[in-house]
Amino acid sequence: MVEQWGNWLAGAPVMLVAFIAAQIALLVIAVPLWSWIVDRWRWAGLRRLLRDAALEAHAGSAHAAVELSRELFRENHASPLERLTRIRRAIARQAEAAGGLRQKCTILGHAVDARTAPAILATTRFCDVAASTMREVTALYLREAVVRVGSNVAYGDDQLGFLPGQVVSFRYLEDLQRLSDAFAREAEANRSALRRLGRSMRSGMRKAKLAAAAEHAETLAIDIQRFGQRLQLADPDSPDYRNRPRGEMAARTLDGLIARFDRGGLLRPREVVA
Repeated sequence: MVEQWGNWLAGAPVMLVAFIAAQIALLVIAVPLWSWIVDRWRWAGLRRLLRDAALEAHAGSAHAAVELSRELFRENHASPLERLTRIRRAIARQAEAAGGLRQKCTILGHAVDARTAPAILATTRFCDVAASTMREVTALYLREAVVRVGSNVAYGDDQLGFLPGQVVSFRYLEDLQRLSDAFAREAEANRSALRRLGRSMRSGMRKAKLAAAAEHAETLAIDIQRFGQRLQLADPDSPDYRNRPRGEMAARTLDGLIARFDRGGLLRPREVVA
């Protein structure tokens, strides 16, 4: 008995050291893990709101680009004023989608973490690219479009668009295609960033929204390609291009053309973006 008691006393320091080491290891592992769990639980709802806001901004911007493409590059028999008004509404809707994301980031910015931040930044960048693309594509389209306003309000031959086989330069379509390709690339990069947010973005309604947005982002490039097939391409220095029929030489703006076609003053500014 005395010998066993002596052996226990001799081994006590080793056991004490092992016990203390186990406690330290438990603290080193458990405390950070518990803090991470608490932090994730605490901010989970707000981060979900941010993820959904980013997804909505991405989908809204892509859908607005399709609305604009539909009015510019597809067969469209609506009146010029109606088409121009829809184009302005599409641009306004894209700005609203981007603004909604920025507003939520301002309110919920404290919930952004290292995982959410890249997706938010990618979506913000995509929204900026979408806004720039829509403005520049519209300006390019209006620069070469045939614009005619009839003298008779009721029976005038109002026209906005491109005649079959209208002569345009190679550079014109290249610029349109460059803008649409850059838009599609940025959209794909943004979708990849959103998918990296987790399984919830790759299933259910969120997955469906991303898939629909992918189709929308490709539509602009497809519409421009089909649009180009209906035109006659020429070198900018060729006589055909230099002598092409042209309307007024003044720069055409969306607001300016809306004012021209709205001869009766029926479309008030607040109704344009409603």
